[in-house]
Formats: sequence, structure tokens, C-alpha cells
Amino acid sequence: MQFSLIWKNFKIIFFDENFFLYFEEIDLCKKVKDNNGDIFLAKSIRIQHDSASSVNSGKFELEKNRNWHWMWSSFYFHKKHKGFFIALLIVIPKLISCFIKIILYSILSDKEKKDIYYFRMSGLVNSIIGKKSWYRPSID
Repeated sequence: MQFSLIWKNFKIIFFDENFFLYFEEIDLCKKVKDNNGDIFLAKSIRIQHDSASSVNSGKFELEKNRNWHWMWSSFYFHKKHKGFFIALLIVIPKLISCFIKIILYSILSDKEKKDIYYFRMSGLVNSIIGKKSWYRPSID
């Protein structure tokens, strides 16, 4: 299913289907603004988000998924709008931080934190080398 926005000059802007999670709405708003469209904010609407409350098991898998996609989408968004090298400059500190934390948590024998930073780094590296967003959690 494709979603789109239509505004006064009837130009249609679609979500970028390369995003799986994160930054897709920011990217869409940027495209609308770049095409002189209007974005409206309805301040009276309230949404309650109960993070993963419907998931009984597999919360750690969801956390790995969240971290992988956040980093993948972060690089992809910046590459799309600022170019590869600027995006790389933006994410290099994150890449270095992930690498250091993987080593640190390996030394401290904290497998969960090591895995989280491994997935962060994996999402970032996959985006940098141009792979599509492919990671999906395996939840029981």
C-alpha cells in the first residue's frame, strides 16, 4: 500500500519505500517543503504510544530491530539529502562509538549491551555499503 500527500498544486509526493522504520515521515515532510507544499500541525490531536506493549516476548529482538533500523535510516536519510561524504562525516562518530562499546561490553561480559551496539553498527555499515533495509526481528 502506498501513502501520499496531495496539496494545492495537486502534485503527489510518496513515502520513500526504502525506509522500513524511522525518518520516513521526516523525509516526506522535507520533500513536501522542497516542493513548496504546506505541512499542517493539529495541536489538539493526542496519541498515546505504548511501546511494544502488545509484545509479550521478544522485546530484546525488537530492541535490536529498533537500533538496527535507526542507524540504517539515519545514514540513508543524510546520504539522500546531503550526499554520501557528508552523511559519512555525520555518522563516523556513531560508528566509532559503536565499535568501542562492542569491545567494552565484550570485556565486561555484558552480552545484551554488546549485541545492541553490534546491531547499531550493523545497520550503519549496511546502509553505508548501500544495502537495502533488510533486517527483521525473529519474534516467537
